[in-house]
Amino acid sequence: MKSLLSKLLLVVFPILATPYVTFSQTDTINISKNELQIQYLKEGLHQYLVYFENPKKQRLGGMSIWNRHVTFKKQNEVETIEIKQHWYLSDTLFNRYVYSISNKKNFAPIYHYTKSSRGTEAFDFYKDKISGADTVLNNSKNDFAVMLTAPTLNWELDLEVFSTLPFKRVGQKFYINFYHPGGRSEPKYYKYDIVGSEKLNGVEGGSFDCWKMKIDYDKDSWAIFWISKKSKEVIKMQEYFRGGYRYKVKLATVIPLTQL
Repeated sequence: MKSLLSKLLLVVFPILATPYVTFSQTDTINISKNELQIQYLKEGLHQYLVYFENPKKQRLGGMSIWNRHVTFKKQNEVETIEIKQHWYLSDTLFNRYVYSISNKKNFAPIYHYTKSSRGTEAFDFYKDKISGADTVLNNSKNDFAVMLTAPTLNWELDLEVFSTLPFKRVGQKFYINFYHPGGRSEPKYYKYDIVGSEKLNGVEGGSFDCWKMKIDYDKDSWAIFWISKKSKEVIKMQEYFRGGYRYKVKLATVIPLTQL
């Protein structure tokens, strides 16, 4: 099992870090100005191994496979990005399905739907508000509404959004207005810092030159994303909270479900 995982993982250990910082530049991402580089978003199935690490007990757990399938479509005369997510866990009770539609022009959210053991949630996005989709059967968020003072991006699609950021240099700062559909926190701008450049080991002796992008949620929790300078894909994420780590690692060999 260990050797199989090592073959599947796209990256395992960092081999070279350059933690220098040049001059700062602040970029506030305004989707109404079409500042995201959508041309770098890749269609197809993208798979991630997600797991938790308890450093005190030297344990790994909570492993799951996330399938994220990106498709470009035309719906109601609008060019859109359709993203289907299937989260598969060993305990199927915690499996999750996520379906999102965004405008291909600027990644502006149009529709978002989730289904899990907790029930069904569905949302429609407008220029001035987010509301529960009243056309979806058994929608637990049918009466939900959040007013918007600025265009927001869907935080459930962060891995895809990050691949479209206009990266330029270490020291760059992005302010991104994110909202987790149905979440308690209001839409707001979060600061992401390009804190370095690092090469990660890949398969067959290859390596991946990546931007290191960090967000500090508060003084005790943070996340770092390694984003390929060439493909613009998120290769790895390390997140720290409550004394432990969560990792997302992109798989090199994509394995769809077997069709019988």
